Amino acid sequence: MKSKVVGLLAVVLFSSVAVAGIYAASSPKETEAKETAPAVTDFDSRTFDAILQRIKEDYVEPVSDEKLLTGALNGMLAALDPHSTYLDPKAYNELQIQTTSECGGLGMEVTLENGVVKVISPIDDTPAKKAELEPGDLILAIDKKPVMGKTINEAVDLLRGKPGSTVTLHIKREGKDVFEKTLTREKIQVKAVKWRLEGNVGYIRIAQFSESTLPLLKEALADFKKKEGDKLQGLVIDLRNNPGGLFDVAIDTSDLFLPKGKEIVSTRGRNSKSDSHAYAKDGDVTNNLPIVVMINGGSASSSEILAGALQDNHRALIVGTKSFGKGSVQPVMPLTNGGALVLTTARYYTPSGRSIQAKGIEPDMVIEQLHGKLEKIDEAKVPLEEDKTKAGQPVEDYQLMRAIDILHAVVMTEKMESPKK
Repeated sequence: MKSKVVGLLAVVLFSSVAVAGIYAASSPKETEAKETAPAVTDFDSRTFDAILQRIKEDYVEPVSDEKLLTGALNGMLAALDPHSTYLDPKAYNELQIQTTSECGGLGMEVTLENGVVKVISPIDDTPAKKAELEPGDLILAIDKKPVMGKTINEAVDLLRGKPGSTVTLHIKREGKDVFEKTLTREKIQVKAVKWRLEGNVGYIRIAQFSESTLPLLKEALADFKKKEGDKLQGLVIDLRNNPGGLFDVAIDTSDLFLPKGKEIVSTRGRNSKSDSHAYAKDGDVTNNLPIVVMINGGSASSSEILAGALQDNHRALIVGTKSFGKGSVQPVMPLTNGGALVLTTARYYTPSGRSIQAKGIEPDMVIEQLHGKLEKIDEAKVPLEEDKTKAGQPVEDYQLMRAIDILHAVVMTEKMESPKK
C-alpha cells in the first residue's frame, strides 16, 4: 500500500512538470548541477517509507491514499512560500470559475500568513465588503473552527458554501481585540470596471482584472470621449482594494496608457525559461491625458503591475498608501487527476527593475484615508452608472477628493509650462 501512495506522488509531480513544460530540456549547466547535487539518501527514503507505513497501520482511523497524497503535497509546497499550493480537482474548478468573475462565497482575496488566513482585500459589492472587512484582517476561526494548522485550500473550503447560508468569522484587526462577524454567502458576480464623471475628470474604478475588465475599460473611455470630448482634463484610476486577477489583462490594460515600445513588466526566475518582458504594442489611446492612480494596502498583484508600469514610465502619479506587495508568479499547472499545481517560478519587476514582492509600490504622494471613510463606502449607493452620474448624494471619500485635486493641479501646471516649450 505504501508503494501505491509513493507512486501516486511521483506520477502527480511528473505530470505537473510535463504539462507545464517549463522544466523540459535542461541546459548543459543545469544538467551538470543536477549530476553533482546530492541525491536523496537511503536514510531519507527509508524514513519516509517508515512513517508512511506507520500511518497506514497504526493511525487511530483508516486514512485514504488521496488524503495522504494531498497532505504530502500541501506540506511540501507550504514549506516553500504562502502562494505555492496544490489544488485538488474541486479547488481547481472553483479557481476557474473565479477568473470569469462568477463565483460563490464571501468575495475576498486571502492568503496564508503565520498559519492564519489574512485578508488581502475585500472585493466590491460582495458580503466581505458590506461587512467592512479590511486588508490585513486576520481570520482566526471560521464557524468556531480554528484556522491554525489548516492549508489555505482547507480554509477557503470553510469560507465557501451555499448562497444564502451564513458563516461566522473570528477576526483580529491591528489595534483591536478579536471580534466576530457573521456574513451571508452570495453568488459573487463582480462588475470589474465602473466609471463616472467627476466634473471634467473621468473616474474609473477597476475592482479586479478579469476577462471583462478590458472591454469595460474601453467602454468607459469611449463614454468619456462622447460626453466630454476635448474638455476631459484627465483620469483618476482607482485600484484600491483591487486584489489583482489575470496577468495578461493587467498587461493589456497597461498597454492602453503607454507609448508603443515602453516596458510594462518583466518576470525573472531561477529557470531562465521563466524570464519574460512585456512591452506596450498599440500606443496610448488617451493621447497622453493626465492620469492619477490610487492604491492602498489592498492593491495587489496585477494592480501593482499596472501602477508600477505607469509610475516608472512617468505616465501617471501614484497616490494613496503603499500597496500589498504580491509580486510573485505562480503558473497554474493542470494535473492528470483534474487538479493543479500552483508553484512560484518567478517574481515581477517594474520597468526600472524594482521587485514588487513583499515591498509593494510606494506612492508618489502618500494620502492616508480619513478614519472611517473608505471602509464605510457602500458603492451600491454611489451613482457609478453612466446614466446616473448626477443622481443621489456623493459619498465622502477623502483620498478620491485629494486625487482629483492633484489631477487639476497637474493640468494647471502643464498649461502654465506649455508657452515655454
